[in-house]
Amino acid sequence: MDLRYLEGRRFCAVLAKLSDENDPDSPVKMRCLHGRANIDREGRLSLESADGASFGIPRTAYPNILPADNTEMLRDAEYFVLVKVSGMEL
Repeated sequence: MDLRYLEGRRFCAVLAKLSDENDPDSPVKMRCLHGRANIDREGRLSLESADGASFGIPRTAYPNILPADNTEMLRDAEYFVLVKVSGMEL
């Protein structure tokens, strides 16, 4: 998947996790990471925050990359990705 069009764009990673991973009906917790998209030489996508932190976007989430729709939680992002996570606190 060619992601070069994202390079340098304002980007948001929406991390989503079930409150109780053993109960599929439990509420979903979400956390947003904001920054700029960075594509490395191998074509891997990461989010670079203003303070220099980097968050690698898993390749399994690439199909979930969409243009932002002015939702308040996305702030000024041009694109966002929904990333399902487990085993980490949000």
